[in-house]
Amino acid sequence: MHFPRPARALRAAGLAVVVATLAAVLPARAASFPPDLRFRTLEGARIALHFHDPLEPLARRALPLAEELLAAHEARYGIRVPRLQLVLVDVEDDPNGFATPLPYPLVQIRAVAPSPADDFGNTEDWLRLVLAHELFHVVHLEAARGLPGFGRKLLGRAPYLFPGALTPSWLIEGFATYEETEHTAFGRGRNPDVLAILRMAALADDFPGPDRATIGLDAWPGGQAAYLFGEGFARHLTERHGADALPRLVRAQSGKILPYLDDLTARQQLGHSFQSEWNDFRVGQVEAARRFAADREARGLTPSIALTDEGVRAKGARVSPDGAWIAWTSRPLDRDRRLRLLRADGSEPRDLAVRNAGDGLSWSRDGRTLVYDEPERHELHTTRYDLRALDVESGRRHWITRGQRATEPDIAADGQIVFVRRHALRSELALVLLAGGEVRDLTASASGTQWQGPRWSPDGTRIAAARQHPGGQLELVLVDPATGETEVVLGDRARDLEPEWSADGSHLVFRSDRDGVSNLYALRLADRALWQLTNVLGGAIQPSLFPDGGRVAFSSYGARGYDLHVAELDLAAAPPAAPFVDPFPAPAPAPAAAEVEAHGYRPSLWPRFWSPWVEEAGGEWRVGAFTGSTDALFRHTWYAQAERGVETGHFSGFGVWVYDRWRPTLQVSLEQQSEEAYTLAGTPLDVRTRTAQVRLSFPLVRGLRQQQSLSVAWRREREEILRGTGVPVAPAEQLDLGGLELAWTRSAAREYAFSISPVEGSYTRLAYLREQEGLGSDLSVSKATGEWRGYHALFGARDALALRLAGGTTFGAPGFRDSFAAGGFPEGALFDIVRTNPVLLRGYPDDRFRGRHVAGVSVEYRVPLWSPERGIRSLPVFLRHLHATAFFDAAQTWNGDFSDFELANTKKGLGAALGADFFMGHALPITASAGVAWGLDQAGDTRGYFRLGLAF
Repeated sequence: MHFPRPARALRAAGLAVVVATLAAVLPARAASFPPDLRFRTLEGARIALHFHDPLEPLARRALPLAEELLAAHEARYGIRVPRLQLVLVDVEDDPNGFATPLPYPLVQIRAVAPSPADDFGNTEDWLRLVLAHELFHVVHLEAARGLPGFGRKLLGRAPYLFPGALTPSWLIEGFATYEETEHTAFGRGRNPDVLAILRMAALADDFPGPDRATIGLDAWPGGQAAYLFGEGFARHLTERHGADALPRLVRAQSGKILPYLDDLTARQQLGHSFQSEWNDFRVGQVEAARRFAADREARGLTPSIALTDEGVRAKGARVSPDGAWIAWTSRPLDRDRRLRLLRADGSEPRDLAVRNAGDGLSWSRDGRTLVYDEPERHELHTTRYDLRALDVESGRRHWITRGQRATEPDIAADGQIVFVRRHALRSELALVLLAGGEVRDLTASASGTQWQGPRWSPDGTRIAAARQHPGGQLELVLVDPATGETEVVLGDRARDLEPEWSADGSHLVFRSDRDGVSNLYALRLADRALWQLTNVLGGAIQPSLFPDGGRVAFSSYGARGYDLHVAELDLAAAPPAAPFVDPFPAPAPAPAAAEVEAHGYRPSLWPRFWSPWVEEAGGEWRVGAFTGSTDALFRHTWYAQAERGVETGHFSGFGVWVYDRWRPTLQVSLEQQSEEAYTLAGTPLDVRTRTAQVRLSFPLVRGLRQQQSLSVAWRREREEILRGTGVPVAPAEQLDLGGLELAWTRSAAREYAFSISPVEGSYTRLAYLREQEGLGSDLSVSKATGEWRGYHALFGARDALALRLAGGTTFGAPGFRDSFAAGGFPEGALFDIVRTNPVLLRGYPDDRFRGRHVAGVSVEYRVPLWSPERGIRSLPVFLRHLHATAFFDAAQTWNGDFSDFELANTKKGLGAALGADFFMGHALPITASAGVAWGLDQAGDTRGYFRLGLAF
């Protein structure tokens, strides 16, 4: 017997509200922490800091520093933050952090510090920089006055009561980058390479407006635009309207009932709209850039030949030992990052290998092997950089190290590799053989010390490298590879990086921003004489000398990003470098380390908010509430929602708890759905469904290019027909279900910044369900389903041919004929024992065809139409891409066995759709499509549709 399935709108709608609101402030979690990490807590006056071994020394430094910075932000903005949870972890080799006000003020910091050559620029202390940035987010997003503040008193920390979270991303991230700069000696706002991004955009007449300075931007500089142009705009507002301009704007916005009226706030506080202020900011940047360019051009710009014109990040050029080839790393917007090779004159470019990340690269002295750094998942839960070797001729690759956090390799003539080895908040130089084997640290540095760009001397007796000390002092250093002893040959607070030896070992060629732009310089080791080799407008970085010493390859910065250039090199004709004038403020003294005693981590799961909920469903209005919470380590996450019908009194509720510390992840959910079904002999009959489910999810593979998982789930469900009074009609009027589901999933589909769809790779899912009496079911039946999706770019990097194969079959219970359905879009999980619809069949009514077996195929050709990448002033709509799709579907359901399948009974449909990719609410990526489908066989018709997301 089959009862109508209750509407699932309650759970879906409630979760959608929470997800959509949290998207503005919560980052996507890639994975749980390693299960073996033992977290402990330091309790400060305002902050609870959670850390794991061996990070206790860093945690004791971070706690008083965080409380100092938090107090400074609070005093400046007049906002008081409740007790803050701060998490310090070392599981990723990508320096970063995040902050959220939900469900309470929470900041997470990765302990690994950036390389001195990273986009962050100079840092006197990674902890100070990242904490200054993230703690400002906490203070900014905490602000709530007027009705939002009153609502916070009634409802707690409801997701929609944080007005600052709904402001433009250039405001959120730009203001934070400004405060990061003002609270440190360096910061991105003082980084000459950042200033070059603004300058070259101004000179190219491609300076983004406030609609494009968003995290949704795909074109260069991508999501960085919100940080970098936003910081410049914050500085413009401060210089024009005073030091209190930013606090006034934040406080004013915190009292707004209606979101997205940012221009109105600006007019009230500044006398001008943000659009008007941004226009003035742009004009000022263009004028300053032209003056700067005129001054540099008067000195004579260095001529060079461009070998690439792809922009974005063509970096890490290394000239082969014979000078015939250049290897480099290309990172375009429409395909994978990859190692590439071209001749020294720019001809014969070709791909060598796909690369996950990184741009460190080195040739073996015989020119047969390239060694490079690349991150990969390590032991499921961490991401570590390691060294790989690539045979240039055959393309074969192998790992040299595993889990060693190895970057920036350079190979000596004897096959010994020197590289930078990362640790929490410091790095070292280390050695390993090209053949692999034992890794040996060459240096032993103080906490906060960062090494960069090691290079073997031509005779193999010395290693040149850059070293950054706490406080921001940068040095060029010579290191004895036998003893690790160091000799400083140049030291100041300019970014003196990426040393390269001359062929005779007498000079170091390196890049430095000592004149306000990254240029190439030469240092004569005999007497420390310094010459400037290039004079460019954008920047010249990562030099690699040709063996004859007469040319240099480097990455040159322009308005579209970095490209490879080659320039003539004449050390004898180079002018002496001007003395370095240090423009940076003195670093702030570090507070004394915390001396409080650490205790074991205690998760807090109390709800911090509740929210009323109203919806129309089942022909009546329903009212209720939802709440939820998570602990600081995201081990526990729970959500609960309940509602009651205004007219019928029907009660529905849903609750879920996820525990994500161990392998596997545990999920437990309980649900009750009630709604009116139909009327029998004048008596209203209702259907009530109660469901309990337990799911275990096992990660099998967590790579950066593919993931595999296995899940096991148990479900117990009862559907009952009730009289309007809630009394069961009869014992027979109920259906008990109980089953076990086993599912395996593999995801390796790839898409990129300018993709309108996955363009390569595949996705596979296989699942099996067993229903039987021993599990509490009235049925004894098994079901299996499978789905495969494949993607391939046909005529370019952005169009895509997408293929989907799906099907399902039933075992046992020969009379059970409603186990699968076809028609419309796939809907219903395998646990929905009836009406499971795994196939796509547009042009037909939903679930029109039923049977014990189902099979379907869908083919789509997706083509980009336009990538406007534009918004409207400061409004929360950013249009990224427009695209079109032509599709064909075919599917069939049937009974009996597989021999009863008849091709003539297959239902076919075709159609077309237009789609658009947006960023909504300044933070939420959305793909929407509208189309029309024609069913070509019986029961088919012309049907229009609108949906969010791609069909598959």
